[in-house]
Amino acid sequence: MGASNATVNWAEIYRERRNKVRESAGGGVILWLGHVLQPRNYADNTYPFRQNSHFLYYTGLDQPDLVLLSYPEADYDILFSRPQSVDDVVWSGAVQPRIDMARSAGIETVEDIARLGVYLTKATGQGLKVHYLPPYQGTALFRIAELLVRDPGDVVAGASRPLQEAIARQRNAKSDVEIAEIEDALGVSALMYQAAMTKARPGVCEYEIAGAMQGVALSYNREQAYNPIVTIHGEVLHNHSYHNMLKDGQLLLIDAGVESPRCYASDITRTYPVSGKFAREQAEVYEIVLRSQMAAIGMIKPGSDYKDVHMRVCQIMVDGLKTMGLMKGNTDDAVAAGAHALFFPHGLGHMMGLDVHDMEDLGDIVGYSKDRRRSDQFGLSYLRLSRPLELGYVLTVEPGLYFIPALIDRWKQEKLQQDFVNYDKVEAFRGFGGIRIEDNVVVAPEGARVLGPGIPKTVTDIEAAMGGR
Repeated sequence: MGASNATVNWAEIYRERRNKVRESAGGGVILWLGHVLQPRNYADNTYPFRQNSHFLYYTGLDQPDLVLLSYPEADYDILFSRPQSVDDVVWSGAVQPRIDMARSAGIETVEDIARLGVYLTKATGQGLKVHYLPPYQGTALFRIAELLVRDPGDVVAGASRPLQEAIARQRNAKSDVEIAEIEDALGVSALMYQAAMTKARPGVCEYEIAGAMQGVALSYNREQAYNPIVTIHGEVLHNHSYHNMLKDGQLLLIDAGVESPRCYASDITRTYPVSGKFAREQAEVYEIVLRSQMAAIGMIKPGSDYKDVHMRVCQIMVDGLKTMGLMKGNTDDAVAAGAHALFFPHGLGHMMGLDVHDMEDLGDIVGYSKDRRRSDQFGLSYLRLSRPLELGYVLTVEPGLYFIPALIDRWKQEKLQQDFVNYDKVEAFRGFGGIRIEDNVVVAPEGARVLGPGIPKTVTDIEAAMGGR
């Protein structure tokens, strides 16, 4: 895995990316701030390092304490790094020479990071605007404030909107080498899910399955793309607790992904019957979710509006729940009122790339067209992607149905959506949990192409893979 991109000239790719974005940013100097190590509980005990994704996209360099200045002229970039000390050599070992590291990113000039302030002062003295992105780490915010001599409270507001928009345009459409990286990550994900299906059975704890999956990732030297979800409480959308023991008749929801060698993400969700075979009502709900997902994938093509795809999924879900007796009334009216959100309270999917939720540090610039704003309707307000799709977009398609006791109780008590929800019938599903099915797709000329190797997702295929226990 990873061999498909082994002969790619990445240095030239990074150089071209920087030249393209500097043209779009409207002049000035671009300040690319790499991440620093973050302390876990004291300075020398740090969290595992993960580079800022924008810095990765434009340099590929994943070491801490790096900063890049990109000037308006083509190929004019300066990499700033901290010289390695004797202490660094003793505790961390010798590293690649700084000039070699820079050239791997297509950069010819290296400076001591202690001189970064001098260069910025000179640039502003020459009347050059300094473009930077809104920081999402406190350390980055205070570094920018110090470098540009600004009040920390003014840093976020001073971030460059033209730079954010230029980056979003450039990073939204994925190239063939990027898609190959994502598929590489999905290849490892498929092995992780095989391990989960083998391990899942009554009497096993969630943490054992989580450990088996992360062990597969580690055996391929891969980092998790996000904190995995491995839970019998699939109704809790971001459940990161692993202490429960699996019991016969329960459903196990797993949402996990890894990073490729160049840190591109995968993001897959599957829901399994702990016993190896779905109960009748479990299969009915599962088929509604699968039918919704397959319909959504079939609608995706260049020019399709992802909000329309989301709304169509909501209609399919309402129709299915009406067949089961859990909902009632006119389908279109139910969806317009947001009644389906009792069972499907999140959006259909999001952009994906170097970030599992690609570039969401830039806000809705990525997921929403300029002429759109998020809805304030419950459920629809969580839609992360609401724009026409273009060639090369990589996105998730992840419908789900959930039975959340606290939400059911609140809606019932407040007498919400009584024209569309059969609360008496819903009561029988209080302990059901949740079902979500998620795949990663690229928008191709002929429509959506599901990325990666096939990971079983039909009722028949899952039961066969689990041995029908």
